[in-house]
Amino acid sequence: MRGGFVSRIKFAIIGGDYRYKFLSEILKDEGYEVNVYGNKYCNDDGFENTMKNADVVIAPIPFSKDDINVYMEGCNGLTAEELTDVMMRYGIKNIICGVISGSMRRKFSASNIAAYDLFDMEEVAIQNAVPTAEGAIMTAMQESSRVLFGSKALIIGYGRCGKVLASMLKGIGADVSVSFRKKADKAFISAYGMTAVDIKEMSSNVNKYDFIFNTAPAMVLDRELLKRIKKDCVIIDLAQAPGGVDYSYARDLNIKALYCPGLPGRIAPYTAAEILRSAIIDIVHCL
Repeated sequence: MRGGFVSRIKFAIIGGDYRYKFLSEILKDEGYEVNVYGNKYCNDDGFENTMKNADVVIAPIPFSKDDINVYMEGCNGLTAEELTDVMMRYGIKNIICGVISGSMRRKFSASNIAAYDLFDMEEVAIQNAVPTAEGAIMTAMQESSRVLFGSKALIIGYGRCGKVLASMLKGIGADVSVSFRKKADKAFISAYGMTAVDIKEMSSNVNKYDFIFNTAPAMVLDRELLKRIKKDCVIIDLAQAPGGVDYSYARDLNIKALYCPGLPGRIAPYTAAEILRSAIIDIVHCL
């Protein structure tokens, strides 16, 4: 709705990573007024100047890593309480960010601020699965002495990211196994020519894989499983914090286990910014 009401919305971008640099540029190119504070990749407009004219705050993904401070990569600290206080002072009623904890949602609600979590939106999660899968494959190639073609790869979890990653790995010639809990997932995995592995029985053959990709948001690669994994296996963990690997024990065993959060923002920041832009404008249309 360029030129209409929505394009007159003024955005305050607080913190964020490299994709937020592109997001600010895309929004400005579309005619929105955008000010930025606390992003090391952008010119800083100052906190008060960024906030005083804003209608909507766009905050980081994740919003916070400790439920105290707003996550601001490489920049000076800003607490969630400070941000909330300034929003209330300037009458800003809407904040858009990602991975908001339950306690933060309650704090925003108590301050009469509507918080929109981008990762609650199915379309964002599905679209993000593509750059996440590409980034996982790129990381695996960089970190292993093996090629993926002909290698044995296990994907733990058959959600949005697991589905896309499995398809990509199979497409480049890997021998792909995927864990499942539901019988329907088992049927789909088998139908696409991959090996379905009951997650309850995963430990029996876990020693045969050259690559393990975890997408499950739970501690799945614990000490017992790590003991069985090949020493030259590369583990790529894509799960939300704190991940699904006992990293301390993996280091003790000299197993390469890599935690890879936020891959879209790191390996495809422009594409990631386009995905966020579309979702943000959808939210703004409903305000």
